[in-house]
Amino acid sequence: MILHHHPYSSNAQKAQLMLDIVGADYELRQVPFEIDRADWHVAVNPLGAIPALVDGDFRLAESNTILRYLADREGREDLYPRDPQERATIDWILDLWALVIRPALFPYEAAQYGIVLGQGILMKEAAPEDEVRALFDKSVPKLRQAMEVLDPVGPWACLGHRTIADIAGAPALHRLLRAPVDIDQVPRLRTWAEACTSMPEWQALVPTCGVA
Repeated sequence: MILHHHPYSSNAQKAQLMLDIVGADYELRQVPFEIDRADWHVAVNPLGAIPALVDGDFRLAESNTILRYLADREGREDLYPRDPQERATIDWILDLWALVIRPALFPYEAAQYGIVLGQGILMKEAAPEDEVRALFDKSVPKLRQAMEVLDPVGPWACLGHRTIADIAGAPALHRLLRAPVDIDQVPRLRTWAEACTSMPEWQALVPTCGVA
């Protein structure tokens, strides 16, 4: 398999993390952060977003879909069970991550880490810390609501063990724990973030993730 990635892309990081967790044999092909994506990458994902996965003649994009595919491909029912209710619970949290949690976090994250849409992280100077804190504080009510979907007793998101819902969150939660914000305003978010970022496979990727 070949993963089209950029080492500073949190979506690419989650796909690489999944590949490492399932022990897959893969190669990395780095996609430059330029607005006009390389032709060889657009040939795999016409939208140009990172990451994309090439598995023989099969091509796939969208990071959460890649997580689902790899779990099924490798028979990892511990990460993505076949039971319809358990699988739906994970899918709910993946949708919650994409549609609610990540959008709530994005304003602070863009300010703290110099994110430019369509280009990536560290593309401009970081905002002052008081601005970063204020942006995070605005997200707290929405984040508290979102955390009510997770298992009330942590640390993992659901089912009492690690799943692809946790793998999906690890890279952005790593950044959150290192930002100058008061994450303790959302205690369940902290316990989840600490669990996700403590995975040894994630710790092995930290030196290349752009945020120490």
